Amino acid sequence: MPFSLIDDAAVLPLRAIVFQCLLLLVAIALEASVLRRRLGLGYQPSIRYAASLNLLTVVLGWMVFLGLEPALPDVLRTQVIGYILFGNFHVNGVSNNLGIFVVLVGLVAFFLTFWIKVLGLEGLTWTLGSPIVPARETNMNRYRYRRSPKPETSPPHIIAVLQANALSFSAILVLLLLRYGVTQRL
Repeated sequence: MPFSLIDDAAVLPLRAIVFQCLLLLVAIALEASVLRRRLGLGYQPSIRYAASLNLLTVVLGWMVFLGLEPALPDVLRTQVIGYILFGNFHVNGVSNNLGIFVVLVGLVAFFLTFWIKVLGLEGLTWTLGSPIVPARETNMNRYRYRRSPKPETSPPHIIAVLQANALSFSAILVLLLLRYGVTQRL
């Protein structure tokens, strides 16, 4: 047979795809609530921004993963493929140092995701022509401390994205611990 859809679908990791969709929906909901509260956006714009930013980071993350995966050593590659397809790690030469590796990858993923989301939010607001101004800033607050020097602070959209990213990563970590930590103990 030249092409069989059923044979190709046997390799498709449906469990990983469904779980990725669940994590994406959780992240979008949590981040939309933080963006709405911190930036004073409406319900629909905050959901649109959160969905766009999360889809951007997921697509870029999978592209980077699929580009780097063939370059990994075979023992590490076996661990990564086993975790993604089957949800467990195999016992081999890197099993002892796997915890450190997972924590480092998680930290790098957090900061890269944060950076991509900040750039994506700035790109979206520039493309749409609607700068994000926090709802809490009023004329009274702007002119109240005119004579005292204002301390340097980060723009409000960066703080909002950082809080949203931290909340979604924490929720995803809890879901991953519930999925893999509890089921492997039973």
